[in-house]
Amino acid sequence: MAALKLNIDLLKFPTSGDIEKSTPETSISGIPSIEPKPKPLSFGPNIPKEYGPYDYRGFLIVEEFLQPNSKISVQEAADRVVEIFPAGHVLMTAVNTKIPEAIHCFYQQLGEDIKDARMDPGDDDTTPERFVNFHSFLAHLMNSGMWLATPEGALRIMRGAFEESHDKESAEIQDAWVMGAAQWILWSGQILLESLLWPFDDEDIIGGGKGALKKWYTWKDEFRKVSGDDGHGEECQGIAKKAADLMEALEKGMLF
Repeated sequence: MAALKLNIDLLKFPTSGDIEKSTPETSISGIPSIEPKPKPLSFGPNIPKEYGPYDYRGFLIVEEFLQPNSKISVQEAADRVVEIFPAGHVLMTAVNTKIPEAIHCFYQQLGEDIKDARMDPGDDDTTPERFVNFHSFLAHLMNSGMWLATPEGALRIMRGAFEESHDKESAEIQDAWVMGAAQWILWSGQILLESLLWPFDDEDIIGGGKGALKKWYTWKDEFRKVSGDDGHGEECQGIAKKAADLMEALEKGMLF
């Protein structure tokens, strides 16, 4: 695959004609430039005189990272960019103060959005497909390690799917309950079982140990029952079978 060539010309120091026409801009480092940039001291002979050393070295790192055959990771590229700037540089001060704040706000907003988005598959403002996809998303989040894995979300959907009556609901809605519950097994089954057996906090959510296993076995039996029930759709039966099979495999690998 051909190498990727990025345009570095926009990082050049402006000429006198450009200065007269230009308005305040932002450099690659994100620091506003109210006045024309003075030519800083070069880091070495390999940096062309028409470029700022921070911008030029940062550009080279980004260009290398974006190549089709690049072998550097996102973390390595980020570390190398950070190493360009000396301690106490204004950009490093901004990184150290703004990024943690932004991350905290992101997690807080995501948690609030998840609470607001909770639904039942039969709600007027949703569809069975959206319900299943929502629980797939939540299960992926649990498996991602973004935050402490707790089983509350899985417990909620398992209770809704297997402990509440849905006889008066359509077959499509009944299938959605089962397939939504199965997402937690298919995408985060191992972490879910761990969180049931060894709760992080002191609150014994469902009894821990034998109590947790009793719930786990009940869910597995319910999935197995659905997998052989022609009253459910073919897709639902197949997903339920996968969930039950995976639960058995996790038991063999994790329970002694």
